[in-house]
Amino acid sequence: MLKHTKAARIAFEDRLVRLALFTGLLPTLCCCILMFFVDMSVYPKILLAIVLFVCVLFCAFHIRHQVVFQLRTSTNLVEAMTANDYTLRANNKGLNGALSDFNQLLNTLSKTLAEQSLVTREKQILLAKVTDQIDVAIVAVDNNQAISLMNPAAEKLFKCRFEEKQGWPIKILGLQNVLTKDYNKIAEFEIKQHKKRVLIRTDQYYENGIQHTLIFITDIQNLLREEERQAWQKLLRVLSHEINNSIAPIASIGETLEKMVEKQYSGSELDKDLKEGLSVITERAQSLNMFIQRYQKLAKLPLPTKSLFTLEPLLQSIAVLFADANIELASNELQVYADKGQLQQVLVNLIKNAWESMYDNPTAKIEVNWRKDGQFIEINLLDQGTGINNMDNLFVPFYTTKKQGTGIGLSLSRQILVNHGGDLVINNRHEQTGVKATILIPAYP
Repeated sequence: MLKHTKAARIAFEDRLVRLALFTGLLPTLCCCILMFFVDMSVYPKILLAIVLFVCVLFCAFHIRHQVVFQLRTSTNLVEAMTANDYTLRANNKGLNGALSDFNQLLNTLSKTLAEQSLVTREKQILLAKVTDQIDVAIVAVDNNQAISLMNPAAEKLFKCRFEEKQGWPIKILGLQNVLTKDYNKIAEFEIKQHKKRVLIRTDQYYENGIQHTLIFITDIQNLLREEERQAWQKLLRVLSHEINNSIAPIASIGETLEKMVEKQYSGSELDKDLKEGLSVITERAQSLNMFIQRYQKLAKLPLPTKSLFTLEPLLQSIAVLFADANIELASNELQVYADKGQLQQVLVNLIKNAWESMYDNPTAKIEVNWRKDGQFIEINLLDQGTGINNMDNLFVPFYTTKKQGTGIGLSLSRQILVNHGGDLVINNRHEQTGVKATILIPAYP
């Protein structure tokens, strides 16, 4: 066992030299012994023996050199392929036989690996471009439930950069409960105090034989809102058409009958009663017509005409409209890229709602501040009113808790911001009574 271990430690090329020396020196030694029995001078005998020994040694070490050179060449070629360098080739010129076949096989292998590496890189580039451009947020989680990948859509959804979150536990994104096989559900979770309604799906992939998880998150909130908006628009168009077709002749007939009554029954008791009745019919018909026209704004809202302007002067001019309200404006020289008229309408609606919710508290104030948060300009309006009791119907057209309300203000405001690529988020305040309304508008590039 010990002899075998010792022999195994001898290099392959050294064993070849030993074998060559044994093969050459044994006949040489026999020749030298026979020469001593030949009748000739001793000097030629010595010279001939030296020549034979030198030839054997030269051939043995030349064999070693050739073997070592070929092994080193093959080793360098394989090492280069291991390092993803496929430019080296084995020199096969002037060779034939088994060594030529071996070098040719190495060159073919290197060429094949080079082609496969090129295809793999091209596919990786294609996959990276698709992942970067796709609207679906993708998060990869390793076997330790740590974040290993986030595409730009995921960075935008969670308002963070992958470099900042790489290696962090997935629970910081609130997704620790979705790491189950074949998870496919619509969920609502909070991202930086903003609730998002999303479709979450999971799948598995393997890296170095270890199972990892892919989380696909589709933001369906805007899609649902768009379908909801289109449904309301269709309903409003039908209602407007049918009601207008009925209101117009009613109003016209009412006015005509008023004139006829005034001519035929002027001064009589009947004249007074008929006039009052017809006046009510005409007035209600006209009021209903105005009511329908206000709702048609949802269906005919023009696209925003954007321009770059400073936000603070706009808010100061709006605050003048509410001179009796206690409005506290922050100071921030921030520019916004939006439709100035439409944004003014949104701000007026929100400040008006906040002011009306604080009628019973004259000392209450409305705080307005704004800042840049990542890719968005965030405008916050905080009141100290009574808060909102029914959050589910907040943006439903026709729904209102005010006696003189139309139920269109918040729906119209959110649609204006959605058309800008932003959003309107309204929640009750946690630290005290009141409401926090947040306007989100994409920041100027």
